[in-house]
Amino acid sequence: MALLFFACQPAAEQPAAEAPAEETTDLAMEAFETNAKVVRQYLDHFINKDMDAMKAMMSDDFFMSPPEWGQDSLDTEQWQEREQFFMDNYSEITFEDDQYFAGLDDDQTPNGDVRVYGNWHFTYNGNNQRGAMKFYAVFFFNEEGKINGVMEWFNTADLVPKDADS
Repeated sequence: MALLFFACQPAAEQPAAEAPAEETTDLAMEAFETNAKVVRQYLDHFINKDMDAMKAMMSDDFFMSPPEWGQDSLDTEQWQEREQFFMDNYSEITFEDDQYFAGLDDDQTPNGDVRVYGNWHFTYNGNNQRGAMKFYAVFFFNEEGKINGVMEWFNTADLVPKDADS
């Protein structure tokens, strides 16, 4: 009789199964592919000096961590001043040899963020001297697909205009 009693009990509710790691990685890689296109558009807007288009791609709580020594994270207003400085003082801007890689979480698993490497080429408007700089950045995204943050690394000395006579 006890066997019949236990056999007729409803099955205990099972906790929801987590998505298999492979499925989670596939979703993160799909997000990366989409977000890499967003980063490329963002960089194109910078090249075209379209600040409004760049701002439209950013979240309300956007932050930037610039490579300049002594600067902490910048908010949107500080970021805009910095980007406007570049737009006002440099022309013939191109971004070449760009490569995009998936951002990784603490477990080295893709998370949808984007790492980008490339080379900026530009003319400094003060003396019409050409310049170039190697660039690395990580772009972070929120759930809505907006750029939530950017961390950049490059040699800021490459931006300093050289004396035209040297």
